[in-house]
Amino acid sequence: MALKNFPFPYHKVPLDLIYAITEIKIAAALAHKKIGELRRDKADSIVRAGNEILNGTHDDQFTTSALQGGAGTSINMNVNEVIALRASELLNRPEIQIHPNDDVNKSQSTNDVNPSALRIVAIRKMSALLNALDDLITTLEQKGKQCASIKKLARTHIQDALPTTLGAEMIAYSEVLKRDRLRIAEAVHYMHDLNLGGTAIGNSISASTAYIKEVYIQLSALTKLPLRKGKNFMSLTGSQSDFYHMSASLIALALDISKIASDIRFLSSGPNGGIGEIALEALQPGSSIMPGKVNPVIPESLNQVYYILSGQHLTIEHACENSHLELGIMFPSIADALISNFDLLTTGTTIFNEKCIKLIKPNRERALQWLESSTAYATLLVPQFGYDLVSSIVKESIEEKKTIREIILKKKLLSAKEFEALIRIKD
Repeated sequence: MALKNFPFPYHKVPLDLIYAITEIKIAAALAHKKIGELRRDKADSIVRAGNEILNGTHDDQFTTSALQGGAGTSINMNVNEVIALRASELLNRPEIQIHPNDDVNKSQSTNDVNPSALRIVAIRKMSALLNALDDLITTLEQKGKQCASIKKLARTHIQDALPTTLGAEMIAYSEVLKRDRLRIAEAVHYMHDLNLGGTAIGNSISASTAYIKEVYIQLSALTKLPLRKGKNFMSLTGSQSDFYHMSASLIALALDISKIASDIRFLSSGPNGGIGEIALEALQPGSSIMPGKVNPVIPESLNQVYYILSGQHLTIEHACENSHLELGIMFPSIADALISNFDLLTTGTTIFNEKCIKLIKPNRERALQWLESSTAYATLLVPQFGYDLVSSIVKESIEEKKTIREIILKKKLLSAKEFEALIRIKD
């Protein structure tokens, strides 16, 4: 019915979610077998069928659109039906059939299975993302050390500001990303609290106390994750804000990476008509009409990753807000957007690190040229000469098209050695 009701020209439900739901089905079967609520042969067949799914044997059987109504009931039932059919075949006893609802979905509901599965997916996706992020942070720190002696002009409002170093810029970027890392790690903490066992609305109707206790033991062992029984199942069934919080932490990271990517594009502009303080690897021809032109394609792609994530985050926000009474009915959109955001951001972070940041080539001479020809030294001279005198020096520098250094030395206000001491850049 789902194929007929939701024939959207859209991609299918992500297999990561299918596999996590399958793990819940396996854990439920093992729990029911352990406490004597399901025949051993049925439980064993469900586990065998589930393991085949986890091995990718039946990927082609999961055909429902990621865009659908019904809070994702069709997603859950697709898994129930595939497991039930295959488990019945494996049992090979015609007089005993595995029922998708009575056996595979026993003591469960779409409303506790699907959100619990998405939490498991989020924990795993977070681990991959943080690994990629750690690599990027390490690269920026290494670049910071390598470029610590490269003096350059810092800019505010895209205007001359103060002297700094390229190394200081890179270290600052790494520290920004470290804060983003902390936010993601904090948000994922809430993903460990599941509403599994709450069934339809969180009051555990049709799920025994023994099952609820045992299914968490089985699921934690199967997934190798420290999963916890939520303090209040109804709160976790009726609200999806934990997923919003998780998504928001991803957006903060994507936003910062995009900002860094834009800075990199700006600093590498040129090669001759722009800033040109750094050069990027020439990865591909940049124009079909301008010979030799090379574009900053990796930073541009990271900007667009942020745009896509931002739009999908808005989808998650609206879908979470539209949780009605005891149920988050817009689960399919939340799951699809959150999983997509994890995958895009993880891949983007890796690409940005490997094909951009690692390959940056600093242009020491160009950086010093812009610094020396700017008015950046002026602020450092104010404590020595006062605001008004330095203002007149800046004006004279602009009018005569000479550097601040040249004006100071011409007026014999300082010796060359004294000037160097005064403009020493702080780390």
